[in-house]
Amino acid sequence: MEGRLRLREPQITPIEGGFLLTDPYGVYERPVALTEGGLFLVSLMDGRTLEEVQEEVFKAHGVLVPRKELEDLAKALEEAGLLLTEKVEARLREEEEKLKGERPMRLAGLSYPKGEKEARAYLEAFRASFPGEGMRAEVLLLPHLEPARAPEVYGAALAVLESTPEPERIYLVGVAHRPLREKAAALPVPFHTPFGPAEPDLPALQALDALLPFELFNTPLAFREEHSLELPLFFLKGRYGKSRLLPLLVGQRSLELGEALKVVQRDYPGLLVLAVDLSHVGPRFGDGPLTRSLAAEARRRDLGFLERLSQGEPEAALAFLGPNPTRIDAVEAVASLAPLLQGRKGKVLAHRLDLEVPTLSAVGAGTLVL
Repeated sequence: MEGRLRLREPQITPIEGGFLLTDPYGVYERPVALTEGGLFLVSLMDGRTLEEVQEEVFKAHGVLVPRKELEDLAKALEEAGLLLTEKVEARLREEEEKLKGERPMRLAGLSYPKGEKEARAYLEAFRASFPGEGMRAEVLLLPHLEPARAPEVYGAALAVLESTPEPERIYLVGVAHRPLREKAAALPVPFHTPFGPAEPDLPALQALDALLPFELFNTPLAFREEHSLELPLFFLKGRYGKSRLLPLLVGQRSLELGEALKVVQRDYPGLLVLAVDLSHVGPRFGDGPLTRSLAAEARRRDLGFLERLSQGEPEAALAFLGPNPTRIDAVEAVASLAPLLQGRKGKVLAHRLDLEVPTLSAVGAGTLVL
């Protein structure tokens, strides 16, 4: 393999004995398993030739890595979509072009039913799992956790939607689990659901883009596998058949986004939905196995955060978390949308800290209406 190598930033997952490198956007499904030494070699490759990688290793450790070993590693990276060759770039462009027309369902048949009749029954069962009543919402916070793990929390969100007249548009703000080129991004295409496509509100999206200091339509591939929009949208579209959609992802806090949305909502009013999860604790996230004390701390953090939001105090909610030791993933979205949350009061309807038995870890989910 000749010339200087160009690498994409991989998603790195620690595994027993090493690391797993995968395409962050899910275009390429084949991962690369590496030891710590292999990961070191990869860290040297970007912008260098294979010969220069050999030289760097020799200078650092006095070891000459066989060229064949480096070629095999580069080939494995290409097959995983992590080495930018002409072939890989063409495939990425092709997938990005597809997303400029529509965003298909990725989790139908896995996280929710694909057929409309079955999907309607699914919604009714989830609503039945929450015995309370909802209240009219201007802002709704609900999870993006796998629905089967928090049925009553999604049921509470459905109760809110029952009590809220169908809006002309929905501002659906999710958490970016894939890298964005900017702090936030939008995808202005229909999002498919079992209930038909959720059509984008193009005028509102264009108005929002015009107010931001960065390009809003910046990373289409980040939406390809993103569950933080797809799972909440299943419930929203199931209740609201005609509402237009503004699908937004937040990667880093951006007060500019909140201020711009506040302006846009004056001309394009709609329901603001924050699709966020709460605490992430246990071995999957760097802790020991879940204990009663760790679970109690996660619940305390989650509920304290939600209660302060329900009093219309987003800054106090964020301050309460401090360095966020239980890893509440709502932080960047809430910080970005603080201008829209300030002064709005409401109620926490549901909360669950769900145990993931195989890993002895847990994730928090809640429903809040403002």
